[in-house]
Amino acid sequence: MLNLTRTNFNSIKNKLLRQKQKVEGELRELDKKDPVMLDGLAESSEPGTESWMADVHNQVVAVKQNLHALLSKIKKSLVNLKTGKYGKCEVCGKIIERARLEAMPTATDCLSCSKKAFK
Repeated sequence: MLNLTRTNFNSIKNKLLRQKQKVEGELRELDKKDPVMLDGLAESSEPGTESWMADVHNQVVAVKQNLHALLSKIKKSLVNLKTGKYGKCEVCGKIIERARLEAMPTATDCLSCSKKAFK
């Protein structure tokens, strides 16, 4: 496990909790913007309404999928932080750089392995 001071631990935990809260709020807002979920729009007789609804709904679904994936990463990071598994690269097993974790608390691989993945 990454050797974190209490201050670093609390800082990372608080970042993750803020991110979690933000993502959950964004998901709730998207539900309000999805025309398929809104009452009355489905009954409109305006030409093109169904096509517009389908387009917007597809966009909302895509964004929600990305947010759900991010939320899963955040929750996993919080669990790993609690269980002492946080900060270990899932690829090579080495400790993830502290600066990387502070910048991106959901990182699951070290900088070296991350660079290799994009080559």
